[in-house]
Amino acid sequence: MATTGFMFLSKNFNYSSKAGSLATKVGVNQIFFTPIFNTYFFGMQSLLSGDSIPDVVERVKRTVPTSMMNSIKLWPAVTAISFAWVPQEYRSIFAGVIAIGWQTYLSFLNKRVEGEMAGSVENTEKEIMRAPIAKVSKEVAVMKEHASEAQKQSA
Repeated sequence: MATTGFMFLSKNFNYSSKAGSLATKVGVNQIFFTPIFNTYFFGMQSLLSGDSIPDVVERVKRTVPTSMMNSIKLWPAVTAISFAWVPQEYRSIFAGVIAIGWQTYLSFLNKRVEGEMAGSVENTEKEIMRAPIAKVSKEVAVMKEHASEAQKQSA
């Protein structure tokens, strides 16, 4: 989450209950900022790799749910620690250090799904290449059978 995100959360959602404020900030971060960031990350990775728009959409569909589930394991704790104990001027630095590891994981996930998609494209291409040959072979066999029957009838 960028500096602006921390500033937004710091200035808003401040309630008389410190626990309520903290829970709200963690919730807003997870519900709004995380899906936007993850969608942007995977979408741009795919787009900058030269993928078509349908491939970009497919990559986002394959990566964002997994990244969201794993995000829940890390970022609520990071956000809570940040707002509970890290001074405001150091929150971005604290989150940035954690983000190095997180973005390494996102890159790994992106590359894995990219490979899966390439594999499915290769398999689809093989099926397409085989399908016409099988169809043509079948049609040729039927034509030979008809020709053979026609020769028998004329003889």
